[in-house]
Amino acid sequence: MRCGLVGPEPLRFSLLEFENLTGLNCEYIEDLETPKCDVTPEMVSFWGMLGVHLEAGPTTDQIIAALKRCGDWSREDRKRLAYLSIFTGFIEGRKFSTATRSTLARLVMDLERFENYPWGRVAFKVLMDSLWNKEIAGCYTVDGFIQVLQV
Repeated sequence: MRCGLVGPEPLRFSLLEFENLTGLNCEYIEDLETPKCDVTPEMVSFWGMLGVHLEAGPTTDQIIAALKRCGDWSREDRKRLAYLSIFTGFIEGRKFSTATRSTLARLVMDLERFENYPWGRVAFKVLMDSLWNKEIAGCYTVDGFIQVLQV
């Protein structure tokens, strides 16, 4: 996949390079962006502690606020919060006040499923969607795991 130019030469950057650089799971999954995740009372409680509406994913600002008050949360809930921090800050990597997708954020309720999800594929898609066919003149914000492009 062509992603830009370095001088006059096209820069080629694919999912394979992304996976090699990040070490993230990039396996194929059919329902990548809309995994099924049932709303449970535990999820309602956790989203309430986060201060996030159940139908919305958390923003980075909300995650930062939750980090300041999570000292008395259970170990499992603090782990969920840490995973959401990585998800909002690196996988989706959007503006601090922009909500992440709840369909993906909700996966944090099943820690094993969250840990084994192909986040590399999600991060690559977010990054490429942010760059693909955009007129990058002047100031432009890139979403996703942009650090990999610096490498």
